Amino acid sequence: MAKIEIESAFVEAWTKNQDEHPSWGMKTAEPHSRKKEDGSGYETVGRTFRTVKVSRSSGIDLTQFRKGDRVQVWGKEVTETREHEGKKYYDLVVWADSVEEVEQNHPVAAEYPANGATKPAADPAAPSDDWATSEVPF
Repeated sequence: MAKIEIESAFVEAWTKNQDEHPSWGMKTAEPHSRKKEDGSGYETVGRTFRTVKVSRSSGIDLTQFRKGDRVQVWGKEVTETREHEGKKYYDLVVWADSVEEVEQNHPVAAEYPANGATKPAADPAAPSDDWATSEVPF
């Protein structure tokens, strides 16, 4: 179990046939992106899917969030294992301590355009990529 803070994730449909999720759980997708080679912006290259769950005693009602909402989540992440028709599946589950909708005027929302493309936040402590070249050396 590890503590986690998800700065920006989109609420997904609960199942293929049902968008609405129960009050104790919801599915989310956290987009990952990289800078386009031409420097014109960012493109989504992958997503991490998680199930966010809350305990009954938490007082958090997840039905207030709808498919497409952008949320921030704080909690503890665990991997749950399940088996279906002889095949094992591993789910990332966050037991949430807090869940908030990211406002459009929120600084995080400004960094992530509505079209799903993401722009990573600038981190002054992050190493510089000045050494990188556009060509692969092999």
